[in-house]
This record gives sequence, structure tokens and C-alpha cells, in this order.
Amino acid sequence: MLRRRMTRRVLAALSFSLALTASTGWAAGDPDLLPDILGWYAGSQASEEYETPTEQLGCRLERLYRRQADNHSILVVWVRGPGTLWQGFPEGEVSADDGPIGSGATYSTLEIGGHRAVLECHPLTGRALSVAIAPDSTLTFETDFEDVELEAFALAFLEQLGDPGER
Repeated sequence: MLRRRMTRRVLAALSFSLALTASTGWAAGDPDLLPDILGWYAGSQASEEYETPTEQLGCRLERLYRRQADNHSILVVWVRGPGTLWQGFPEGEVSADDGPIGSGATYSTLEIGGHRAVLECHPLTGRALSVAIAPDSTLTFETDFEDVELEAFALAFLEQLGDPGER
């Protein structure tokens, strides 16, 4: 009788732990990792783990935000972990275009909330702002709406996020 009760408890604990690891957001350790932003509707959050059979390389979190006033959107993607090292942020100030063979994209470096960032403006696909918040952690904000201020949204997002090193 005691053995049967103990077996049930162990099986229940295992089932509970498996349910937790299979839930959305487990890769981040926190299902509400991407914050809500005042004035924006936040869609559901998606997460994906990057792993090999022998190691956990990081994760990707994604959430679509829609401005309440007009439904214009920003897609936020956060990649983090040792397998997501971003090595493309240039040093110093850069303001350039994609040259005579390109399609009219421009690139510039800036700082958002004390973090190094690169803004790409493309006439066909919109704008993308990538922010390096840690050596193994990059946030990207993407929109195809001209009137959406990516820099202001990114700053509000980083303020709501707090210190990503604590997460």
C-alpha cells in the first residue's frame, strides 16, 4: 500500500515536470519574458530552443505588438544564448547604403538606452532595428509602417524589460 502511494506521487511529480518543460516559454524560463507596452496590444509569445543532442545553445522569443490607435505593428524577436552570438555590430559611427547594385537600403548605427544598435531602412521590406543588449543577446524590432517610431518603441521596451542580465 505504501509502495503504491509512493509510486503514484513519483509519477505525478514526473508528469508535472514534463508538462512544465513542454510549455511555451520554457526556453526562456519565464512565460511572460517579453513585456507589455503601454499603448500597444501584445500578441501571444512564441519561443523556440536552439539545441543539439549534447548542449543547449539558446532560444528565440517572438511577439507581435499592434499599436492600439491604428493597428500598425512591430515584430519583436529576441535571440539569446551561447549559440546566438551576434558579431555583426560595427564599431564607431556608420551611415551607409547598399551601393549601386543594391535596392536602396540604408544602414546606420545608433545607441538605444545605452546599447549599441543598427537601423536598416529598406524601401521594399520596411525597417529593422537590432539592439545588442548583451554579448549573447540581441533584440530586433521590425516594421513595414513608415509612421512607427522604432527607436521610441525600443527604448520603452528596454525600460519595461529592465536589466536583461537578471533574467
